[in-house]
Amino acid sequence: MNFFLKERGLSIFHIFSILLLILSCNNYSSNRIITTPPTIIGVTPIATGYELRLRAGNPESFFGGYTLYVGATADASRNPSDFASGFPCQKPLALIPNQPIEYSIEVSPTAGPLAVPGAGENQKRVCKIVATLTSGEYITLRSSVISLDLNTGTRDIYVFSMPSNTMKVP
Repeated sequence: MNFFLKERGLSIFHIFSILLLILSCNNYSSNRIITTPPTIIGVTPIATGYELRLRAGNPESFFGGYTLYVGATADASRNPSDFASGFPCQKPLALIPNQPIEYSIEVSPTAGPLAVPGAGENQKRVCKIVATLTSGEYITLRSSVISLDLNTGTRDIYVFSMPSNTMKVP
C-alpha cells in the first residue's frame, strides 16, 4: 500500500512541477516576427530570364519565401502601393536560405520547375519567380514569414520584411 502512495505522490509532484513551469514562464513575445531582408548582389541575364544573386539568412521556422517588386523608379519598387502587387516565389522552395551565403533566384516569364543552372550561374537556387522583367526597371525583394497572432488567435498569411536594396535590371 505504501508503494502506491509513494507513486501517486511522485505523479502529483511531476504534474505540479510542469504546471508551475508553464505558468511561471514569461519569456515569450506576442510581437510579430521581423524577418531579415535579403541583400541583392546582382542581376544577370540567363537563358530562361534573369538570375538574382542575393545574400540572405532566414533561420525562421515559418519562412515563406521572397516576393519581388518591380517599378519604374527605385522608390516605386521599394514602396509598392499594394503588397499583393509583388511576384512571389513558386512553392515549394528548392532550399531554405538559412546560412549567410550567396543564393540565387530564377526570374522567368514561364512557370514550371527551376532551370538547371548553367556554367557560371549560382547552384544554390532558392526558388523561381514568374515575372517578366525589362531592361531599365527597378527591382526590390522582401522576405516573408507566416505570422501567428496569439492575442487574437488568427493567422496572417504573410508578414513582409523591410525592402532589400534596389537594383536596376540591365
